[in-house]
Amino acid sequence: MKKSIASAVFIISLLLGITCNTYGQGKTKDDLLRKSKRQITTGSILVGGGAIASTAGLFMLLNEKTFDAAPTFIVTGLLTAIVGAPFYVVGQINRHKANRMSFRNEPIHIPKYAGNLSRSIPSITYSISLN
Repeated sequence: MKKSIASAVFIISLLLGITCNTYGQGKTKDDLLRKSKRQITTGSILVGGGAIASTAGLFMLLNEKTFDAAPTFIVTGLLTAIVGAPFYVVGQINRHKANRMSFRNEPIHIPKYAGNLSRSIPSITYSISLN
């Protein structure tokens, strides 16, 4: 009896936890740029490592005196390169998302007509990272 009550409470709390809406903070530009840099680095390492492993497998295949590990190296290298490609693509998407155009109010100074009061006008800005 106690087991069934405990398991029912666990299942109900699990279902409520899954269906509950959580509101987190939105990603900032710095967060997206940091994330994209990590993803691009991971994708580059995986694609480069896969290419090196495939090339090593091809050299082993061409050499008659080595043992029969060449197909394993070739397949592993190709699979690693295939797995690394989406990391690179998603990193590029996150970089573009961080550097997208935004709508801001830019300050404009009109000293002659407004008595040195700063005003703002709506403008479209596009920021490009120089790093």
